[in-house]
Amino acid sequence: MVGHRFLLSVFCLLAYIQSSQAQRFQLFTQKVRDYSPSVLYDFLERYLFEIDSMQTKGEVISQKLHDDKVFFQIGTAASAKKITPDMQFSVSKTDDKFYEVSWRDSLGQVVLDVVFPMQYELILGKPKVEIEMDLKDELQAIRRSFVAKPFANELATADDNCKMSEPQVNYYVKSMNDATYYHASTQNDTLIPTFVESDKWHSAANLFQGVISDVGNRKLYIEQNLYNFQTKQYSVALAQWLRYCQQMQLSVYFSVEEEREDGLKALIIAQNKDLAFNHMMSLIIPNDFVTNANCIIKATLNAYIPTQNVKNLYQQYVKKPKTRI
Repeated sequence: MVGHRFLLSVFCLLAYIQSSQAQRFQLFTQKVRDYSPSVLYDFLERYLFEIDSMQTKGEVISQKLHDDKVFFQIGTAASAKKITPDMQFSVSKTDDKFYEVSWRDSLGQVVLDVVFPMQYELILGKPKVEIEMDLKDELQAIRRSFVAKPFANELATADDNCKMSEPQVNYYVKSMNDATYYHASTQNDTLIPTFVESDKWHSAANLFQGVISDVGNRKLYIEQNLYNFQTKQYSVALAQWLRYCQQMQLSVYFSVEEEREDGLKALIIAQNKDLAFNHMMSLIIPNDFVTNANCIIKATLNAYIPTQNVKNLYQQYVKKPKTRI
């Protein structure tokens, strides 16, 4: 009988913990979430509820807010209880380092104004070590299909006379950019994304920029560098990676570094501007990647690099002597 009571107590405790973890304020409608997806919604609902629910002394809450660098300019966490779905809210950034979110009532009075850092560990509610470890499962859970990006509206002529998207955004150097490339179709002279054996450099860029609609069964074999010099190896479909980039609203920058006997050596930096982190992935793209829809692309991945650290890591990477794989 005592054993049954003990088990019942354990189950009740687990249910309470799960319930507590699931609880949050309901500050944003599904319509808002669908119209303008953002991880900030979950963070604000979870974090404000957590602070408001802390049954501790005020100085403990103050210390947590100080440690998290979260500041209430107007109102407190409890002010979230006054927020209704029809209230006007705004989100702004300061120097790409802090967010400021505020809500106003029907009279234009600010109900709550909170400032917090663009720090992905805080916003996702997990330490970097755990976030890194979760990436494999996150990628492998994504559907193996994606919708290719629309063609560029504006085109310019590149140095080699091919057509390329305009304007381009560079990442530190001109060769690391978000360009896509086009050529005239042999059937009707309309411009289509380049994906041909005779132009591997531009074809590789288009493949990873997500403008090639049929990526076949191409796969990424990833060796991911983790905390404390650990690594993890796994495979994902290229379509899963491309869909992940779309879902996370990553800005993808691509550069071919050299053409080698074993294929193209390339580099990707995928930037999340909302959470101020970057994924950096070194690739070996096999020579037959255009014609072989089942090819395997080898990748070395450094994930969730804080944006302010990317420049140093990138410079270290390009200065390293290159070895054949």
